[in-house]
Formats: sequence, C-alpha cells, structure tokens
Amino acid sequence: MVLRDRKDLFWIFALLLLIIAPFVCIFTPLITSVTFYSGPGSIVFIPLSTTFWMLFFAFAFAIGLLCASYFSKSIRLKVITVVIAAIGFIIIFTFGVQNYVYLHEDKIVFNPLFGNKVEHEWRDLAKVVHELEEPKKKQDEKYIFEFTDGYAFEFPVSGVVNGSVKSVIYQKTRTYEIQFEEY
Repeated sequence: MVLRDRKDLFWIFALLLLIIAPFVCIFTPLITSVTFYSGPGSIVFIPLSTTFWMLFFAFAFAIGLLCASYFSKSIRLKVITVVIAAIGFIIIFTFGVQNYVYLHEDKIVFNPLFGNKVEHEWRDLAKVVHELEEPKKKQDEKYIFEFTDGYAFEFPVSGVVNGSVKSVIYQKTRTYEIQFEEY
C-alpha cells in the first residue's frame, strides 16, 4: 500500500477508529467492571445507557474532526484539529466511563453523567421501588432508590441485573427494614 499523501493517514486513522469503535463501546463497561468493581463484597456494576451514548459520541467526535482535518489546507489548522480531536475524545470518553451505578455489600454508589458521585450506605435507604416491565405502556423494568436525605435515583434493570442481584437487593431491604414496593 502506497500512501499518495500524508493526508491519507487521516482517512486511514478515521477508518480504523470507525472499525474498533463498536468493540470498544461494548467492552469498555465490561473491562471497567472487572478491573475496578469486582472485588469481595461487590454485588453489581451497572453502566447506564448514557455510558454507551457518550462512548459512541467520543468516537464520532474524533472521527468527524479527523475527516475535517483531511480537507484542511493549513498544517497549523490540521495540527489544531487533531489535538482538539484527541483532547475532546479523552474528555467525552471519560465522562462516558464515569456514568454508573455500583452496588456493594456496604454501600450504593451512583455517578451521574453530569454531577457529583453520590455514595450512600444501605441503611440510608428509605424506599426501594421495583417497577416491572409493561410492554403495553412501553415501560422498561427499573429500580428507584430513595434515601432518607431526599436524594433519589433510578436505574434500568439491564442484563447485568439478574435474579441473584434482585434477590440481594430484596434481602438488603429486609435486613435494614427498608420500604419495598414492586409493581
């Protein structure tokens, strides 16, 4: 393969990113879960749906700017575009990876896309609502955690929230005498 111009490198790199992007978007939450959140006492690590959207957007941003740099005539503008693509990719990718719910034997951690990470103990829960899936209303199954300080968040029951995780959540509500509703 002979490169006609160094400009072809932008297309090649953009194409490579386009090829690996789906794999990285799918496996990054899994790798994060196994690497950082699979120790003793871990119940489940749940990447939220916005995680995948942010990872996808990070790749789209980088690929778009690399393609735009191909059409630029100025070397300085090309360098600036590539630097912005790299920095933007890192920032957006980091936002995506840091968007999760983590349930541990001792604590509950919720890290929203925009906002600060919130960590509570199980005994701080005031109420747990388990909304079952209703296909007629197009409503997905989800859990809603409400805490004694008024803070609340919800997360969908995805493939990682299996029967054993649901059982642990239910047992924790019984252990700490937390109000549990299921409908």
